[in-house]
Amino acid sequence: MTGDWIWGNIYGRKVNINFFQSQWGIVIWLEAGWKIVSDTGDKGKYMEVADHIYFQPMLLSYPDSQNLTADELQYFCDGLKLISEYICKLLQEDSCLIIALRCIQFSDCHIQIEGFKASAIQWASETFDFPMPTIETHFDRLRFRNGMYIFDFSSI
Repeated sequence: MTGDWIWGNIYGRKVNINFFQSQWGIVIWLEAGWKIVSDTGDKGKYMEVADHIYFQPMLLSYPDSQNLTADELQYFCDGLKLISEYICKLLQEDSCLIIALRCIQFSDCHIQIEGFKASAIQWASETFDFPMPTIETHFDRLRFRNGMYIFDFSSI
């Protein structure tokens, strides 16, 4: 399976993350793909997630996908980094995995940056078939005007 992209379809598998614990919720839909290669070539076009795991933003233009800021992309990669030990089990010694984010949709009014980390973890667990790690969340009504979700990734 080297060289070809394997894409997960947001409409076929509905890779999304939902948090609804209060007046509002966070919902993120995404489509990301992956491929295993023997050599990444020019590593300058990738973000290194872990040894032999790389990320490449390949987002479609609006309206097919929303753009992400550098911080939002970093949070997505941080999510992949948290579960990289599960992903590494898929790789043979002389291979690399490239993960590409092609499409992401969310409400600008109902988003927190930590949601990108959680959505990357959920996408990877569904795509690479390992149990979804527990991400503890609770809604703090006292933070900000309308409250804020508190994410706890410490059990991963």
